[in-house]
Amino acid sequence: MRVRGLTMALLLTTATSAVAQSSGTFEITGFGRFTRFDDTLRIQEEFGGGGSLGFYLLRILALEAEGAYTNTHSNVTGLAVSNAPLRGRLSLHIPIGGYASGIRIGAGYVRNLYRKSVSFNDNGFTGIVGVRWGLSPNFGFRIDGTADYVRSPEGGRVDHYVNWGAQVGLSLLLDASPGGGGVKDKDQDGVGDKLDQCPSTPVGKSVDAAGCAASQKDSDRDHVNDEADRCPGTAAGEVVDAEGCSSAQKDADRDGILDPADRCPDTLPGQKVDSTGCVPVPPDGDKDGIPDSADQCPASPAGEPVNPLGCPVRRDSDADGVHDGLDLCPNTPKGETVNENGCTIIFQRQARTVILRGVTFQTGKAMLTLEARDVLRDIAAQLVENPQYRVQISGHTDNTGRRATNLRLSIARARTVETFLEANGVPRTQVTSKGFGSAVPIAPNTTAEGRAQNRRVELHRTN
Repeated sequence: MRVRGLTMALLLTTATSAVAQSSGTFEITGFGRFTRFDDTLRIQEEFGGGGSLGFYLLRILALEAEGAYTNTHSNVTGLAVSNAPLRGRLSLHIPIGGYASGIRIGAGYVRNLYRKSVSFNDNGFTGIVGVRWGLSPNFGFRIDGTADYVRSPEGGRVDHYVNWGAQVGLSLLLDASPGGGGVKDKDQDGVGDKLDQCPSTPVGKSVDAAGCAASQKDSDRDHVNDEADRCPGTAAGEVVDAEGCSSAQKDADRDGILDPADRCPDTLPGQKVDSTGCVPVPPDGDKDGIPDSADQCPASPAGEPVNPLGCPVRRDSDADGVHDGLDLCPNTPKGETVNENGCTIIFQRQARTVILRGVTFQTGKAMLTLEARDVLRDIAAQLVENPQYRVQISGHTDNTGRRATNLRLSIARARTVETFLEANGVPRTQVTSKGFGSAVPIAPNTTAEGRAQNRRVELHRTN
């Protein structure tokens, strides 16, 4: 009832003139409150109410006195308990709009009074964070959160405790100037007309201590207001465009490099550039147009045409009769018969097992490399042309790492190959897959060369 009465009083109060939040202004607030008491106190959380009186020492700094009252009971005994926190604090008001709207942050002293079935007092620190939303030059709506920290409670009941609270209420600003004539604020920006250097600020604009919004200021005096000025530090006398930027401050492609230093002024949005404003060119040691990171023949002769792998198109590295530029299987062992793609013809001379040269994966993963996909497309074409073959894809690894990990990896890689072949026309009834891990080596695992041979995928005929 006390809270309701105070709120009604604020609503019915009429000021003699419009009052702005400024030095010398009083603010009276009535609020409803919900308090959550620290668990160590064993007091039931409850609703209450209170009020505060603030005096603005500066436009954004106020000295506040506040009192609240909550009638509740003990969680242990059920007996009635009342709590009356008395607070004194300094609060900072950060403007966010007209009618003295702002964000409130404050801290100070609290004395907690506990009565009825108990009787003790505790001293501590208090903090507040909240928002004041101006409804008119005089009235505002406030939402606050409070925290009361008591480090050494009276009587040593506990080591420390924190009570939390949420407050909602209405506030009234009153003028304290001599004669009570009020502080006029024609543009309702929270700065009185006598101090307002920009008396026609649009309603709702955030202003500085002089009452000016960004749209009304021109800090660098280039005739473009600060709100629209993309280059607020233009030197005196510089000619600027509509965005307030001189030619020396422009960045047309917005890559972070100003136009005077930008050697590539048309960089596409999102591209990473170097200090010259250009997209870095990947290293290409033999200058064949293929970056070193992807060049499998990094020493190609100057001027020699190369394939996408960076190798000369007329070169035949594996001597299988197919130039590297056309060879999908560039590492075919000498003496093997290959097709027009440079890949081994499967199951020639009654062979039962074929090692799929060139079928490689990303390190430690079951993801095929681009080169491996080309090889497998050729294998798929051969299987489709020979539907009588029933085959098993066998995955193998070296003995590096844990045996269980190697087995899982070999199974995953074999399944990847199986799935790729099926996606390229091989019937599911024609192909299966199985992983063997490091269990079936074809070379010693004691050398890097031997381990490389053991990391393989085989095509095994099952019929």
